[in-house]
Parts: sequence; C-alpha cells; structure tokens
Amino acid sequence: MTTKLRIWDLPTRLFHWGFALAVFGAIITDLLDEIVWHSYCGYTALVLLIFRLIWGLIGPYHARFSTFIPSLASLKAFFNQSSQTTLGHNPLGALSVMAMLGIVLVQAVSGLFTDDEITFAGPMAKYVGESTVKLMNSIHANNHVLVYGIVALHLLAIIYYQMIKKNNLVGPMLHGDKNIIKDE
Repeated sequence: MTTKLRIWDLPTRLFHWGFALAVFGAIITDLLDEIVWHSYCGYTALVLLIFRLIWGLIGPYHARFSTFIPSLASLKAFFNQSSQTTLGHNPLGALSVMAMLGIVLVQAVSGLFTDDEITFAGPMAKYVGESTVKLMNSIHANNHVLVYGIVALHLLAIIYYQMIKKNNLVGPMLHGDKNIIKDE
C-alpha cells in the first residue's frame, strides 16, 4: 500500500523555485552582461537564502537543517548500501544542498561589495576599503565557476534519478508529497 506524506511544505517549495529562478536569472544576465538585472537576481537570491536559513532553524520538521544534515555514519551507510530510501534528501543530496546554499551565499554577499569602477558598484562597496572591494571582486569573479558547477551537478542528479533510478524528484518539489510504500 502506498500513502502520500507531505515532506516539502509550501514555503520550502516556494523558496526552491524562486531560488532556482533567481540563480538561473543571475547566470543568464551575467552571460548577457546585463549588470543591473544581474544584481536584482543576486539580491533576490540573497533574500531567499536569508529566508531559507531562518526557515531551516524554525520551520517544520522536514524543512529544518537538523533533520537532513547527514552524520558521518549516515554517509558511510549510504555509500555502503545499494538502495536506501529516505523521506527527503539522501545524505549525499543533503550535502549538495548545503554546498549550493553556501556557494550561492558567498556569490551573493561578495556581489554586494563589488565595484567595477565603470558601470556598477555594489550597495556595500562604498562602506569598505579598496582592498576589501578588490578581494570581493576576486571572490565574485572566481566563485561563479562553483555556482555553475553546483547548478550543473544538481540538474544532472535530477536527470539521473529520473532516467536511471526512475524516481521523479520534480513532482514532489511541486506538490510537496512523497509516495511512501507501507507494509500492511
């Protein structure tokens, strides 16, 4: 018998899709050299990240970081077992989520302090010294490779789970429910 269990609450799902749009928008506007729109996408991603960090502390059970950040033992068990069912993210997926949040957080915060001295200055650049701006420019310019990489890894994992493991990850992130097989 299968039953549906609500794993991803509405605020978490809205964060997920808003964050995906903001990051995708930031990537596209960066490639198109649309710096004003790029900054708007970055600000949006930062606000969403702040929300998610708070929601990860005070949200419902499955939204809390404490319920899905894996222990070393759970990581070892995951890699030693060929099939393991989890309600939310498996241990490797949870680490990937944390990496994505951290990488995009670094990108968004560093963007606040950037200044190209021609067309754009982040809103916080005027409050710090030149050496800090140079450091933030460097971080922002180099960290984008990690952003592209973690987004690509995320998309490849979704495709792998859909095509190889026959596990639809997109549907549950739309409606919030996961089908659970229960023994009678």
